[in-house]
Amino acid sequence: MKLEDITKELSKLFDAMEDAGGIVVWHDPDAEFTEVAAELELPGIEVMREEENDLFRLKCALNEELAGRRILLYRPRPRRLDGDWLADVEVRAQQFSADYVSIQLRELGAPDTREMRDALRARKAFLAKKTSLGKLCRLRKRYDTPQQLDLSIMALALGAAAATPVAVTQRFLETMQNEGAEAPLEKLQKAGVRDSFLEALAAWTGFSATDPALATAHVLLSALSRAELADALKGLETRMSRAHAPFCHEVFEAWASSGDIDALREATEQVEAKTRLAELLSSADATSIEKLSFADVFPCVDAVILRRLLDMVSAPDRADEVIRIANRRRGLAWYGSFACYYQGVIAAARMRLFYRDHTEGMGALPAERVWDAYATEWNAFDRWYRDLHMALAGAIVDGSYDLDEAMRTACDSIERLYKGWFLPEVNGRWSNAAADELASQGYVSGIPRQLDFYMNKVDSLAQSKKRAWVVISDALRYEVATELAERLERDTKGSCELTSMQATLPSITKCGMAALLPHGSFTLERSRQGEGSSLKVLVDGAETPSCATRQQVIRQNHPAGVAVQYETLIGEMGRAERLELVGDADVVYVYHNSIDALGDKQGTERKVFQGCRDAVEELVAAVRTIVKDFRASDVLITADHGFLYTEEPLGEAEHVGIDEVTGEVIEYGRRYVVATEGASSEFLMPARLLGGRGVGGLFPRECVRIRKGGSGENYVHGGISLEEMCVPVLHFRNHRKGSASYEETEAASIRAVLESNTVTNTLFNLDFLQTDPVGGKVVPTEYDVYVADAALEPVSDVACIVANMTSPSAQERTVRARFCLRTGFSPSSSASYPLLAKNTQTGEVTELANLRMQIAFAPTDDFGW
Repeated sequence: MKLEDITKELSKLFDAMEDAGGIVVWHDPDAEFTEVAAELELPGIEVMREEENDLFRLKCALNEELAGRRILLYRPRPRRLDGDWLADVEVRAQQFSADYVSIQLRELGAPDTREMRDALRARKAFLAKKTSLGKLCRLRKRYDTPQQLDLSIMALALGAAAATPVAVTQRFLETMQNEGAEAPLEKLQKAGVRDSFLEALAAWTGFSATDPALATAHVLLSALSRAELADALKGLETRMSRAHAPFCHEVFEAWASSGDIDALREATEQVEAKTRLAELLSSADATSIEKLSFADVFPCVDAVILRRLLDMVSAPDRADEVIRIANRRRGLAWYGSFACYYQGVIAAARMRLFYRDHTEGMGALPAERVWDAYATEWNAFDRWYRDLHMALAGAIVDGSYDLDEAMRTACDSIERLYKGWFLPEVNGRWSNAAADELASQGYVSGIPRQLDFYMNKVDSLAQSKKRAWVVISDALRYEVATELAERLERDTKGSCELTSMQATLPSITKCGMAALLPHGSFTLERSRQGEGSSLKVLVDGAETPSCATRQQVIRQNHPAGVAVQYETLIGEMGRAERLELVGDADVVYVYHNSIDALGDKQGTERKVFQGCRDAVEELVAAVRTIVKDFRASDVLITADHGFLYTEEPLGEAEHVGIDEVTGEVIEYGRRYVVATEGASSEFLMPARLLGGRGVGGLFPRECVRIRKGGSGENYVHGGISLEEMCVPVLHFRNHRKGSASYEETEAASIRAVLESNTVTNTLFNLDFLQTDPVGGKVVPTEYDVYVADAALEPVSDVACIVANMTSPSAQERTVRARFCLRTGFSPSSSASYPLLAKNTQTGEVTELANLRMQIAFAPTDDFGW
């Protein structure tokens, strides 16, 4: 070290002293800087040099009054306090050395001990790089032991996120998986810490095999052993360490959140295959599903759980348990990979619960009461059925662990429940209650009619607002509209009011679309076409089969009115074109078709539920565009009709032949017959057709179909079932921020449900209640929940609680999470520890409870390395 560098270092050391005066002792064990010390020029600093047999003089000099004096004491010897006459001076003085190791020690904030000097010399090759020392300093402020130094070097060599045992181990395993077993060892060897790492790995994880390639299986199996599955893991005891399970599970969690989830998935599946883990866990006697529900680490755990849940949904008395277990899996590492299966099994369980709660039937109710029950509660069964089959579609594409076959078996069971009980039960009640009024007047009194939609909704909106927006989505079933309302409430600044009206019979497009238009007259009559005939629907004397003809009808009442297809307005036009098209129109009808476009075609009718999902997305986009481009405050969304859908075609006994109609048939479909007045059928229910001239309607009861070639074995409409006739009317109101009606979205909150606030084991379970169902302005929220210390740092692992449940049942909204105290944390029985929930989106932290710790043995990370 050069004289000028030593001068700068010493000046810096004296300048950093808090007091005006002070002593710095310069140790030079090999007396290699004797001449340099003689040449030092330090203004304002006295330089004292220790000479042979000169300690008494120095001691006397240093015992004088030293206040305000700055003294550099040069000693050509190593620092050793035992037997040193100047030990008292050494203790109160700052230390300085000019050799390279000493400089490194100072940079690292490390003590100048023989142990640390030896450690630095042993890592000389790594430290030779100019950037290495700076990187070490950034990783840690102080290095008190050689182990701390080695840990940081390991982290740098492997590219770990932090210089911690968990981060280093996780990165080692990840590198092995991505680059091969030797790759991380070569990096550690190059840094000079290979042997040190292997020693540390054994201490941290209990891994003692000579082949480091086996470390991944050891760590992952040890992490799994935390879940108390000893009986299920018999035969694997030598390949894991239960004593190190908490640490290994922290490594797994670090890997799962590292962003390289694909490498982890590959590693877990390799271990599963080598250990036949899925077979071990699948044994019915090995472990209960309750115990298994807390386990994670391996994807096959989810597969085993799901297979059992899919078996359990066939039993109504276990449906509650199915939902509870499935909800418990939310937020665990592999839930996203199996989300469609869990969503499907929850939907199936809810259908079973509905059946259990209505096994005695739904009672003989008046038609209006049946309608209200469907609109407020029963339609959820149709939505669960849709969710189940959307889940099955996802399962077929995914195909993991052959679960698609188990899902298909469960769907077959639910199919029988849907076709054999729900549809006949609900629509049997409705047709019986509504039969007389439908036959005599074509509608049920007390329920709004589609034919009055323009007068009751559109005209009043056009008069009170600048513009009335009407979006008509072909075949938007009522239960799909409930999902749309939830999405709009959650994703926009507006609010939704969802009501219903009864479709115009027959519930087909040409009737429904015409009924929604402004009109003075509405007529259904026979149209002759050569030797055949069909039903003609007239609005003020004109047919309206197209967007252009509907616009002509609108302009008879609103001269600037516009009718436009969704694809044109939203898909093809830019903002300027949209503004030009709409101009000064006070009424705009937008026609959307995602559901019926698929359902009415034989090749795509089985994709109709995907069409429902697409419709929700597209209608949300339409509302956003209308509000943004036109500053609209109100948008009406409705449909021409609903639909009936069963995944499997009905049996032959559930069909009626058209030849069983007495009278002349004008037109018919799978769910309706239009015939001349007076026509009848023993098996079909008569209904008057509103505006009918010489024509009447005949309709199958429940979900029965009329035999006919072509599409419609699965997807049908035109009939009188609630699924077909209950048409949604969704009134969206946009609220500007600051207005009296504006309502902010609110995160779904959680609270801890504690029997006791005392924790007595390092592994413990806690229950959490989602306080309110998701819906309206209450939006799904994800929380990281953990126990913290006084500094609010986690002392337990972090549980992910996903508050996204819509069930009104508090029991269904209660989930249980498992926690494990982190290695290295030693709880105090006299302290309290906050249980915190961190909103992962906003970062806001809420205290849920205060916990006490009464634990005999706490985890430790002092493994002797």
